[in-house]
Amino acid sequence: MISTPDILKAKILIVDDVAGNVRLLELMLKDAGYSSVTSTLDPREVCELHRVNDFDLILLDLLMPGMDGFQVMESLKEFERDGYLPVLVITALMEQRVRALKLGAKDFISKPVDRAELLVRVHNMLEVRLLYKELRILTEAAATKL
Repeated sequence: MISTPDILKAKILIVDDVAGNVRLLELMLKDAGYSSVTSTLDPREVCELHRVNDFDLILLDLLMPGMDGFQVMESLKEFERDGYLPVLVITALMEQRVRALKLGAKDFISKPVDRAELLVRVHNMLEVRLLYKELRILTEAAATKL
């Protein structure tokens, strides 16, 4: 069973090229009790950060210079260990949402970000992610007993 303290300790990465957006998201999450929030303004750092930290959730802006969010999601597929890409896309454009979901994002949130909606979506996605990881551990343990 996944508890609220488990969810609040989950590892979250914020990716946006606008420092003000990152600070706002960090503040919303930390004020809600999330204790393991990392951020980057450079989308080219995401894969290495995820490889090292195995984030439970990545909040990803789509429109960024150098490497957009779609390219980030494509690159992340190589590093995702269990086949569940934990990406919550943040965008203002409807047509980007569908494309992001087709590329593997699990959900999206609209800009401007509504605090209440963000916190509910983050909580729900983290609950699913942590249950997915728990199931994987149980399945692996059962397989080794066979």
